[in-house]
Amino acid sequence: MQDLFWQLKNTDSFIIYTTLVFVGIVGWFIREIAGSSGLALSSLPLLTIGGIAGPAFFTQQMIALSYDKNVNVVTATALGVLVALLVILLAKWLWTVINEHRVSRARLVGIPSRPPRLRR
Repeated sequence: MQDLFWQLKNTDSFIIYTTLVFVGIVGWFIREIAGSSGLALSSLPLLTIGGIAGPAFFTQQMIALSYDKNVNVVTATALGVLVALLVILLAKWLWTVINEHRVSRARLVGIPSRPPRLRR
């Protein structure tokens, strides 16, 4: 775990710039497809974390997707952003399923046709 923190500390500016580009593109797609700027803005931090953690994860696991360093950084960043997007979609889907289950268990109470009389 400490190795991951040290690799995140040594993140260079190229990783940051490619992450910002990918996060901006995915955020724009979320805003256009869902029609919600709030959803896009709330997704940006997790997408950014995924984009920065992607190259660090691939470096830590010694996975090389290409022999060129820049291509490797771009593909690892894109995969990190896509994994973060899948996590967001899975969380939204799970939240919807839980709410559907909770609402389906609710029972409607019948409204009486006339109010009961008060006794004196």
